[in-house]
Amino acid sequence: MADKDAGLKAVAEHYGTHELTEDEIMSAEPAEPLAAESVMITTSLRLPEPVMDEVRRRARERGLKPTAIMREWIEAAVADLEQPVPPSVVIAAAARYQLRERAARSALHFERARHWEAVGQAERLHQAEKAAR
Repeated sequence: MADKDAGLKAVAEHYGTHELTEDEIMSAEPAEPLAAESVMITTSLRLPEPVMDEVRRRARERGLKPTAIMREWIEAAVADLEQPVPPSVVIAAAARYQLRERAARSALHFERARHWEAVGQAERLHQAEKAAR
């Protein structure tokens, strides 16, 4: 158990300091199905519309179908804690972290640009160029 914890900690540290390339994210192997699962069962699930909209948005961000991302989440939720975490789950978590970090950095840059009045200057320049045409 300690070896697994050390391995997970090493993976977390690595992805906390290294960004994945889009090729690495897209070439990740899909999560292995649960060992006891040999037949896929179709089921119906009723979700509130805003929840399903968010599922679709998250699936689109990762280039997956909503059913695939929901399957991944459910499999992760019921996975045996003694089994290793599938690489696709680790990569998906790292990709989500990177997206959040990029969004936060972009928001910070725009906030700084507003403070420096760069956005206003760019808008005035754009309007002047349009007027000159």
